[in-house]
Amino acid sequence: MPEDTHPVEDALHEPPTVEELEDWVRDNIKSVLAVTDETFTDIGAVLDLSVAVVGRRQRGVTPWSVAELGRLARHWHLEASLLFSRRTADVLAALPPTRIVQLRSAKGLPATTRSKTPVAA
Repeated sequence: MPEDTHPVEDALHEPPTVEELEDWVRDNIKSVLAVTDETFTDIGAVLDLSVAVVGRRQRGVTPWSVAELGRLARHWHLEASLLFSRRTADVLAALPPTRIVQLRSAKGLPATTRSKTPVAA
């Protein structure tokens, strides 16, 4: 071990496990779906998958394929690597507002789900 590293510090920088990555992917997809108000039916249509298969992917029964994640990222106008982020806030920040409006408008929904910040009385 190099002299200027500490074993505890090294432990904090271990790469994520496959299970952690899969959890992050599912969390990020769930968060984007909440913002766009898309359903498993909607993304199933994008990916040419049944609702049941999308549900299995999101429950962790079967993993998302890299190709499917790439198609989802293109659909949402995101960099595919963001779907592997541990920080959902980064994914949502990168989601283009114009794409959110397009996806929500196609369903007849208001442009945004973000509630206004309450004003202190």
